[in-house]
Amino acid sequence: MKISYNELNTNYFDGKLPPPDTLAEALTFHAWEIEGVEQVGDDTVLDVKVLPDKSAWALSHRGIAKDLSVILNIPLTKDPLRETPVLEPMASDVAVSVETETCTRYTAAYIRGVKIGESPEWLRAFLTSMGQRSINNVVDLTNYVMFGIGQPLHAFDAQKLSNNGGFKITVRNAHAGEHITTLTGEDYELTDEDALIVDGGTDTSIGIAGIKGGKVAEVDEDTVDIILESANFDPVKVRKTSQRLKLRTDASQRFENGVVRDMAGFGVTAGARFIVNYCGGEIIGYADTNPAHVPKTDVSLPLQKLNSVLGLSLTMDEVAAIIERFGYAYTVADDILTVTPPVERPDLVIPEDLIEEIGRVHGYEHVPSITIEPIPLREVNARFYYGEKVRDMLTVLGFSEIYTSSFRDTDEVKLKNALASDKGYLRSSSGMQKNMREALALNAPNADLFGAEQIRVFEIGTVFEATGERLMLTLGVTSKAGFSQKKDQKVLDAACTALKEVFGDVVCVGNEGVVQLDLEALIETLPKPATYTAHELSSEVAYKPFSAYPYMTRDVAFWVTKQSAEALATDHVPTEQAIQNIVKDAAGLNVTRIDMFDRFEKEGRVSYGFRIVFQSYEKTLESAVADQYMQSVYDALKAQGFEVR
Repeated sequence: MKISYNELNTNYFDGKLPPPDTLAEALTFHAWEIEGVEQVGDDTVLDVKVLPDKSAWALSHRGIAKDLSVILNIPLTKDPLRETPVLEPMASDVAVSVETETCTRYTAAYIRGVKIGESPEWLRAFLTSMGQRSINNVVDLTNYVMFGIGQPLHAFDAQKLSNNGGFKITVRNAHAGEHITTLTGEDYELTDEDALIVDGGTDTSIGIAGIKGGKVAEVDEDTVDIILESANFDPVKVRKTSQRLKLRTDASQRFENGVVRDMAGFGVTAGARFIVNYCGGEIIGYADTNPAHVPKTDVSLPLQKLNSVLGLSLTMDEVAAIIERFGYAYTVADDILTVTPPVERPDLVIPEDLIEEIGRVHGYEHVPSITIEPIPLREVNARFYYGEKVRDMLTVLGFSEIYTSSFRDTDEVKLKNALASDKGYLRSSSGMQKNMREALALNAPNADLFGAEQIRVFEIGTVFEATGERLMLTLGVTSKAGFSQKKDQKVLDAACTALKEVFGDVVCVGNEGVVQLDLEALIETLPKPATYTAHELSSEVAYKPFSAYPYMTRDVAFWVTKQSAEALATDHVPTEQAIQNIVKDAAGLNVTRIDMFDRFEKEGRVSYGFRIVFQSYEKTLESAVADQYMQSVYDALKAQGFEVR
């Protein structure tokens, strides 16, 4: 929310505010985030980040002014919400009909004899600071009220509406396929989920409820009479329409965050008064569909609870002094503070809301920092305990743990509000198996990069089925060329045998390289763990970033006499490691790994075979580059007297 320093200082504090930087610091240290301070002409604009829980009252200059008044303990000299508005006289020639739940209140003012023209300099300067362009005095004043108290307004040219013994405004749902052209000339096709403001006499659309006005009743230089709208609309329905139409406005932003219903009365009276003062004309009367005041529920807060949550020792007198700075009506009895929230504060509902307000005004810097005393472990989580047992066992067998998505494009349990079209279901046990097969297929081509003949992975995770949730263990093994019954099944069988040491006579269910166990059921049959010793990671374990670029492999094989090979060995470096170091040093900086895949002796010589994996962290390597690296390897081997095969 952009906040004009000049507007605050002039119209709310009579020039008594400290400099803009001081305001920014004060807001920052009392739970606001300042995203920027910018000089705009002769004004300074503070960009205040307003979170959703405060949007109903803080997306306005009045809201920020009120909070600064409390924080700085400087009273507001002018408060547009100080007096309850009175919508009198009622306009006999304006009738409003609401036929949709989207609209919770609709007020209107009928003003005759206005003169459309250029806005005064102060108003144009204010709108510039808000990032808005000036249109004409009537429209600019409606925007001024919205930025001032947070209530969107809209002015219709009354002469462009039908008048059969009086004007009629209707708020209804749109018809499927109905179109409207907005003020800026865009045409939108609506659904029956959208709400419209229409000319009740002709059923002509004149505005999209809570979002934008229509071209039909636009205020222009020929306008003389206007109907000023100040309404309240359902935040969810406004947001859905705004998102579907991809049409977001300052008005829709405020309605989406929940403008207080009572603000409609404040908005229509303020807007009508400004228009008459600066544009001339006469207020003929008002219309109001739901004038009943929304009652506020008192919030009670025991002093003991306040101090317990904040970790302070505030007295009731200190607390009452803070509440008085807010200007809230309150009572105190038996060390219990009872507050009646003002009309503009729908966010004050529970004691914790009051605790937040008192705490941030008192200053979080006064909350002492206390080190929590460690509490000895009294109970070990069985899922975690046996899960760690499984992890230890499988990693020893060469398995790596993976985490796959809990969402599938189709499965048993459907989500009500899916994040995406391909994530509409929660995974079942079969879905978890499909995830495992996908992971194996994706990783198999990278076996050389991992320096493995097989991909061995497992996942411990929750599955969701019609009967409930369960903790499952899924294992997968595949060779580079695909599942091998002879090689890969032996690894799975060995893993299942090892798991029996923990869980007893387990049954591994699955086929083609993927097996699954119901850990939930197995853990329930095991004794409850009494103690647990955390693992200490080896000091050699460290994070290493991976490259996003593809790798390539090259093989090299060569003969070495036994005498030459043995001469390379030292007390600390065995023969094969010494030979591998020669290959690695010659291969260059883009070597990711080197693995010996072959060794045999014949007629006094030893044949070695190494697989070299090349991969860059900066770019995709070309085959010609790898060939250059390999030529360096060949030259280094020949320099040692080795015979490249």
